[in-house]
Amino acid sequence: MSLSLSWSVVRVNTKFEFKIARSAFSHYNRLILELTDGQYLAYGEAAPNIRYEGDTKEIVAMLDEKKPQILELPVDDAETRQLALKKMFPDSFSLQAAIDTVFWDLYAKRDETPLWRHFGASKDLAISSYTIGISDLDAIPAKIVEAAPYPILKIKLGTDYDHEIMRTIRKETDKVLRVDVNEGWKSIDDAKRGTEWLIEENVEFLEQPMPALQLDDIAKLREFSPIPIVADEDSVRPEDLKNLVGAYDGINIKLMKCGGLTNALKMIELSQKYEFDIMMGCMLETSIGISALAQLGSFARWLDLDGNVLIADDPYLGVGNIGGKIILNDKPGIGVEPR
Repeated sequence: MSLSLSWSVVRVNTKFEFKIARSAFSHYNRLILELTDGQYLAYGEAAPNIRYEGDTKEIVAMLDEKKPQILELPVDDAETRQLALKKMFPDSFSLQAAIDTVFWDLYAKRDETPLWRHFGASKDLAISSYTIGISDLDAIPAKIVEAAPYPILKIKLGTDYDHEIMRTIRKETDKVLRVDVNEGWKSIDDAKRGTEWLIEENVEFLEQPMPALQLDDIAKLREFSPIPIVADEDSVRPEDLKNLVGAYDGINIKLMKCGGLTNALKMIELSQKYEFDIMMGCMLETSIGISALAQLGSFARWLDLDGNVLIADDPYLGVGNIGGKIILNDKPGIGVEPR
């Protein structure tokens, strides 16, 4: 059966301004792919991040140029497909992810099987955190109220008032916290000072405290810190992981960074080889992107799959999220449909 590919750009609005150490947004444009063979309709999503690539306009231009080649990709040979995607779109990991996802979704729908089952995963997933972006101090209480159903919070730091943020949060809640600095502490001295005052704050792990590629400094911080150190911006694609041994305790896998489910599977395998704990995270994505990575969620120690619950107007239905418990369904593929 011949394939047909279409796409659209949707704007999603965040419940609160989403601010991290290097950027702040109240809405995002997301590219949605639809692939059909005339019988089954599959979905994929590209959520580009300015840290790694351009915007959706650039992605649409790439799609316009390469559509015939995309339609020639194999549905049932993920390895060949991923190699082709890397050559076709070397500068857009999120577009690679969207295409890889939409082909995996179609593959599993043809097989009438949920992808998690095809991957040998299970429905037994760790509790996901809920992210509190960098905030003015007077906005934090409302965010803590919004996060009330979630037992684990991920706190964005990397400002000149990190201490005040943490003190304000601790006035509101004693929940387990995960801290993500998004490369915000620029020197080993800054990172050591930041880590010292987090030790007594019931912090489960510290994510990307320093700029990517400062691996010698991060290794020193790891020796100093009793809190596990997890790579994010240093952990982009499978080939990155061998260089992180000795610098990090764990790595964060994101579809929009690694290029899709095929590469996520490779990162899981390599994490086991290098003895990294696995975290699975996301951008601000609709239920398409979140549901796709959740198919592999049972392989992770930690989950941060909250992108769809941080937006106010998700146009799709997929995995559930009840107080951080990610609920996979038994629908074929990634289990997504329009709202």
